Amino acid sequence: MTAPATGSEPLARTAARQPARPAVPRSRPGPPTAPGGYTWGAGRVVGRDAEDELGRVTALARSIGQAAVEVLGGNRPAAQLGRWTTPGIVERFQQRADMLRLLQEQFEGKTALQELHRSPHVRRCRVCRVDRGVYEVALVVVEPRRSRAVALRIERLGRGWSVTELEVG
Repeated sequence: MTAPATGSEPLARTAARQPARPAVPRSRPGPPTAPGGYTWGAGRVVGRDAEDELGRVTALARSIGQAAVEVLGGNRPAAQLGRWTTPGIVERFQQRADMLRLLQEQFEGKTALQELHRSPHVRRCRVCRVDRGVYEVALVVVEPRRSRAVALRIERLGRGWSVTELEVG
């Protein structure tokens, strides 16, 4: 006489009858590569290596630097800097943009002035690590008729990054 079946045998038999399905990789395509060459979500583990951190800081600095110049040119509202910067920086850039707009209203050649601040882009980016989670960045932002220097201090606050100092020359 045979021994009664244990509770695990029927499961083993049903598992053996079902064909194994091949694992389908689930990868979502990420956004296109940022101007600095950093690819978002390219199979990297967040915060695991210095190169990943440097790439994130570089991409943030390039975006914020260009946005700051666009704020001063009147092409972007200063409130858009609020997510990544401190309230004092947003207020300072709003005041500076308002002053420049008043000067532009008094300027006779308004079309030439508007062309001056059209389509800025980052030409150079230099990132230096000051301390753990603290970087200082120097950018060269080019407009059709001039170049500007932009300096940023980016710090890790909690799980995210924040621009704590921002100067545009």
